[in-house]
Amino acid sequence: MSNELEFIKGVDKLHAFYTENVRMLAHAYDLDDHAAARLLDMYEFRNVARSILRPPRVDVMGDLGVTER
Repeated sequence: MSNELEFIKGVDKLHAFYTENVRMLAHAYDLDDHAAARLLDMYEFRNVARSILRPPRVDVMGDLGVTER
């Protein structure tokens, strides 16, 4: 059971990183979270469309070792 739990934790973290990358991409194209979610849902990216509307669960830049100057 330990391997399965670790696998689920890994998938959860990977999904959180993916969601934040999609959020940053949307902002780069001047889309707010709600507009991006509507567009994603329209093209059947439903998991990320829902996730993008929730508060961030990871700090992508912080976890990559990037700090603000």
